[in-house]
Amino acid sequence: MTDIKYDSDADLGIIQGKKVAVVGYGSQGHAHAQNLRDSGVEVVVALKPGSKSTQKAEEAGFRVLTTPEATQWADVIVILAPDQHQRHLYSEDIAPNLADGKALVFGHGFNIRFGFIQPPAGVDVILVAPKGPGHTVRREYEAGRGVPVIVAVENDATGSAWDLAWSYSKGLGGLRAGGIVTTFTEETETDLFGEQAVLCGGTTQLVQYGFEVLSEAGYQPEIAYFEVLHELKLIVDLMWEGGIAKARWSISDTAEYGDYVSGPRVISPDVKENMKAVLADIQSGAFAKRFIDDQDAGAPEFQALRAKGEGHPIEQTGKKLRALFSWKHADADYVDGQVAR
Repeated sequence: MTDIKYDSDADLGIIQGKKVAVVGYGSQGHAHAQNLRDSGVEVVVALKPGSKSTQKAEEAGFRVLTTPEATQWADVIVILAPDQHQRHLYSEDIAPNLADGKALVFGHGFNIRFGFIQPPAGVDVILVAPKGPGHTVRREYEAGRGVPVIVAVENDATGSAWDLAWSYSKGLGGLRAGGIVTTFTEETETDLFGEQAVLCGGTTQLVQYGFEVLSEAGYQPEIAYFEVLHELKLIVDLMWEGGIAKARWSISDTAEYGDYVSGPRVISPDVKENMKAVLADIQSGAFAKRFIDDQDAGAPEFQALRAKGEGHPIEQTGKKLRALFSWKHADADYVDGQVAR
């Protein structure tokens, strides 16, 4: 039975007694900084001079420092910059200003797992990974709830890294929902696999293929969009609420029977073997190397793949249809079809 930690298992006073620097003020950064501050923690935000996020952080009432200044000041340094930028940020601005007894906190284990960041022996190295995007982490905290967290300690230099990790998790609001022990390796490999094989890569490819099959068979693209993309949320919400069993209970007998007899024809055992190959590339570091090498070269493959995806016919069909929805609302992180990066 998995041991789940809750608020009663953690001492909030530990993180309240620390000076915390949150490096980055994006999706996760703003949520960590604001939730910790609302939990009574002294927080500064660390950003590069000229960062577009500086105004947002200052308007939210935070003192903004450069990363070297913040690293020198803080007891706990929370690295929440994008994975591909962390190692340069660490080597140039954080490592020269670290001291024994401080703690590094990560929201994802990528750079530790693959050795792009190698902290000194005298520093605690902690992972607190909320299982949700930053805006959800913030919204749930404000509502008096929380997003579950998975927590790991890679290096316990002080002997109290676990106590600090749980205290930080409580300040973030994660222990209202529950915290589960993991390792940097387990979190990183399962997170990458989930994204690539199911949540992002697997789902988007399945949706695109479904749209193509219906469109190529002569059906209206608008009808195809509704059937393979729009209604996906209904099923995912049911699965989120009560697992696959609730989704199957909620749909018609016709749909449930089709699930059983046709699902394995589309997602055949070959797909599972392909998933194993994806996992092997993650475990070996091949995916991490490909991603970082491409980023270091200016991200030509990444940009080409993004452009190809944005040019798929389903995107124009969807944009036209979504404009008709009376319940359509703007997302502060997604403006006029473009992600605010």
